[in-house]
Amino acid sequence: MQPPDLPALADVVLRLGRIFERLGVPYAIGGAVAVSFWGVPRTTQDADCLVAIPAVAYQRLADALNTQGFVIDGSPAAQPVTVEALLQQVRDDQYMTLVCRATSVELFVPIVPLQHSILKRAVGRSFHGQTIRVTTPEDLILLKMAFHRHKDLQDIKGILHIQKGRLDLSYLRHWSCRMLEESSARELDELIATYEADRPV
Repeated sequence: MQPPDLPALADVVLRLGRIFERLGVPYAIGGAVAVSFWGVPRTTQDADCLVAIPAVAYQRLADALNTQGFVIDGSPAAQPVTVEALLQQVRDDQYMTLVCRATSVELFVPIVPLQHSILKRAVGRSFHGQTIRVTTPEDLILLKMAFHRHKDLQDIKGILHIQKGRLDLSYLRHWSCRMLEESSARELDELIATYEADRPV
């Protein structure tokens, strides 16, 4: 049982973690929640998660989500979670959009090789007394470099600064060349050089 004053976002992330652990499926919490472990924390009301759900597990997923208070985020009104609704979202968008405790949740399914690597490399971290699987700092950097919004670049700089000297740079450069546009890959190289250059000796 979680404390009654647990923030909604934290509560929702913990519910997701418990669901995926019970289903025995690979998952990795991402977004601002993951950034808070590796970089400069920032406020958010959204939960992002990459998860590999086998086709045979969708009914169990839908049942678990309903039991834990999740609904399908739709217009004009939210709907109970059904297998059909989840699969329709995956077909249309490659991710599922849910709501729980007024918190928006996006569940991404792996569709490119990097996402499978992210799931394999996710690490356990303590979060409000529970262990959850979190996207690694290297994979967060790569994902955020691909999105390339202002907040993503700020997150990248924070991660590079705080994780200075601890990042797997060969992994970063390997995937950067494979998945980023040439200009973004070059920009990431420049950011790495800037933050590694002033690393303490």
